[in-house]
Amino acid sequence: MKKRITALILCVMLVLLCAATSHADVAGSRVEQYLASMSTEDKISMMLMPAFRFSVDAEGKRTNVTAITEDIAATLAKHSYAGVILFGQNTPTTENTVRLIDQLQKANAVGDRPQLLITADQEGGAVTRLNQGTMTPGNMALGAINDLDVTAEVAAVIGRELKAVGINATFAPDVDVNNNPANPVIGVRSFSDDAQMVATHGSVFAETLDNTGVISTLKHFPGHGDTDTDSHSGLPSINKSYEELEANELIPFRKCIATGTQMIMTAHIVYPQIEKGTYVSKSTGESIHIPATLSKKIITDILRRDMGYDGVVITDAMEMDAIAKHFDKYDAAKLAIEAGVDILLIPVDTTTKAGFAEMDTYITTLAQMADTGAIPMKNIDDAVLRILKLKESNGLFSPYDGSDIEARVQNAINTVGTKASHDREWDITKRAITLVKNNNRTLPLTKENQKTVVLVPYDDETNPMNYAVNKLKAEHKLPAGTQFTAFSYYKKTAADVLPVIAGADNVVFMSEIYGASALKGDAAKMVDALADTVHSQGGKFIVMSVSLPYDVARFTKADAIMIAYLPRSMPVDPGDKEKEIEQYGPNMPAAMYMMYSAEDAPTAKLPINIPTLDASYSFTDTILYKRGFGLTYTEPTVGDVDTDGIVTVLDATAIQRHLADMPNESFDAAAADADGDGVITILDATAIQRWLVRLPTNENIGKPII
Repeated sequence: MKKRITALILCVMLVLLCAATSHADVAGSRVEQYLASMSTEDKISMMLMPAFRFSVDAEGKRTNVTAITEDIAATLAKHSYAGVILFGQNTPTTENTVRLIDQLQKANAVGDRPQLLITADQEGGAVTRLNQGTMTPGNMALGAINDLDVTAEVAAVIGRELKAVGINATFAPDVDVNNNPANPVIGVRSFSDDAQMVATHGSVFAETLDNTGVISTLKHFPGHGDTDTDSHSGLPSINKSYEELEANELIPFRKCIATGTQMIMTAHIVYPQIEKGTYVSKSTGESIHIPATLSKKIITDILRRDMGYDGVVITDAMEMDAIAKHFDKYDAAKLAIEAGVDILLIPVDTTTKAGFAEMDTYITTLAQMADTGAIPMKNIDDAVLRILKLKESNGLFSPYDGSDIEARVQNAINTVGTKASHDREWDITKRAITLVKNNNRTLPLTKENQKTVVLVPYDDETNPMNYAVNKLKAEHKLPAGTQFTAFSYYKKTAADVLPVIAGADNVVFMSEIYGASALKGDAAKMVDALADTVHSQGGKFIVMSVSLPYDVARFTKADAIMIAYLPRSMPVDPGDKEKEIEQYGPNMPAAMYMMYSAEDAPTAKLPINIPTLDASYSFTDTILYKRGFGLTYTEPTVGDVDTDGIVTVLDATAIQRHLADMPNESFDAAAADADGDGVITILDATAIQRWLVRLPTNENIGKPII
C-alpha cells in the first residue's frame, strides 16, 4: 500500500511538473511562434522605426503631424513596424500627444500584432520633446550636483511623464563621456568628462527610467564624446584603439549593461583603428572607413561578444548626413543588419506621398535581398526575436487596448508638467549652478540702489531674467532700489550696447556659445570691450555661461563667472499655473536668482575639466579649472588669505610663505613676485591666485592659503 501511495504521489508530482514545464515552454515560445508566422516583409518592417514629423503636400507646404493622416494610417496597417519616433512637432499639448499615440497604436493593431514602441529623445535638459513636460536641468547639471538620489529623482519625473502620455521608450540617457571640449553636439548632454561619474549617474538614470515602465536607451555606442564633428552634418572620426575605448568611453556602457539595460543606440562615427573596412562615398567618391553603426567588428564582436550585451541595438537616425550623404540606402541597411543592428531608425523620409511609396519599395527590396541570401536571414531572425522579446518583457506583446482613452488623457494632464514638478525642478536646478570665479566678493549682489543690466543673446531670453527678478521680489530678496534691465545683444555691436550699460553698477553678460569656433567670434570679442567700459566706470562685469561651460576660459576680464549648463529659455513667463505650462529651461533664471540670493550660496562642483586657451583661442592641454572645483559665497577665494574678500599685499606675503614651504614645487620666496618687479603687490597675488587654480592636485583649490 505504501508503495502504491508513493507511486501515486510521484505520478501526481510528475504530471504537475510536466504541466508547469509545458506552460513555461508555451509562454517562453510565444515570440518564437509569432516569428515563425511572419513573412520576410513583416520581419523587415519589424526592424524599422519611421518618423512622422511633418507632412508635405503636393504644393510643398509643410505641416506638423499632430494627428494621424491617411498615409500614416495606411503604412501602419500595411507594415508591422518596430515602432514610431516622435518629435516636438508631434507633441504640442499633453492631450494632443496622448490622442496621437492612441491613433498610432490603433492603426497598428491589425490581427495579433504586438504594440508599437513609441519613442522620443527625452533626455532632459537640452534635448526634450514633450512641449508641456518638465524639462529638468540636464545631465551635466546633474553631474555638477553629483547626488545620485537627485539623478534618480529627475529620471523618475521624466519616466512618469512619458509613461502618462503613452511613450514607452526613450532614447536616454546619454552616457557619452564628454572628453573633448570642442565637441559640438554632446556637451551638456553628458554627465561629465570622467567615465566613472558618467557610468554611475548613467546607470542610476537608466535603471530608474526602466522602473517607471519606460524603456531606457544608452547612447551613442561606442562613444560620441571625443569628437569635434556633429554626425548630423558630417562623418566624425575618433582615432582611438579598442584598448583606449575600454579605458574610457566603454566604461559607462559596461556598467549599464551589467545593471540590465534593454536598448543601445549606435554612433555614426568612424573608428579607423578598430574598423578598417572601407566604402566608396557616393558623395565624394573617396574611400571612407565604415562607421560604428555599420560595423560588425564594433556591434557584434565588441558589443555583443566581448561586452556580453544581448539586448536590442538601434541605429541613430539613418537620415543623418554621416550615413545618408555617403552610403547607398540599401548598402547601409545591409551593412547595419550584417553588423548586428536590430532596428533602423528613420531609414526613409516619409513626409510626402512619394516618401510613403519609397518606404514600400524599401521594405520589398530588403525582403528580396534577404530571400536571395544577399542579407543573412539568420541576422534578420535574431534581430526580430530580440525586438519581440523586448516587447514581451515590457507588456507590449499583447494587442493594443485603447478603450480607456479619456481616462488616460486626464491622467496625463494631471501628471505632465505640474506645478509640483516645476517647483522641485527649480530647487534641483539651483543646486547645479556653479561659481568658478568671484574676485573681491563680486557676488552675491546685495548692495542697495544699484543698476544691473543683463545682456542676453536672444530676445526671448529676457523672459527668464525677468522671471528670476520677479521671484526675488516676491521672496523679498531683491535689494531695495535695484534697477534691473534685460537687453538682447542679438545682431548688435558693442557700440549698440554701450548706451544701455552706461552708469551700470553691474553688467551680466550671458554667453551662449555652442562651438569652439565661436570663441573667436564677434560676441566673444565684444565682451572684452564691454568689460573694459564697465570697469572704467567703476562697475562689475559678470559672465553667465549657459551653453558649453568651456567658454568661461575666454572671459579673463570678468569679475565673476557662473555656469548654468543649459541654453534653453522661456517662451513665455510660466507664472504659477498648476498645469498646461509650456516647457521651459530652469537654468538661466536659477543662475540669475542665485546672483542676488546670499541664502542660496552655490555648492556645485565642476563635473568637467576646463582647459585654458592659447593666443588664438584654441583649447590647450593645460587645465584652468579642474573637475571638482567650485566656489561658494561663504568661503574665501583662493589667494584671499585673510578672508576679507580682497586680494591684498598682506595676502601676497602669506602666499609667498606658503609657496616657499611647498615640498614638491620649485618655488622659493621670490616666486610670489609674479611680475618680476622686486615688490610683492596685488598684481602678484592675483597672478598667483590664477596659478593655484591650475595646480594638478585639488588640495589648494577653493581654500584659503595659510
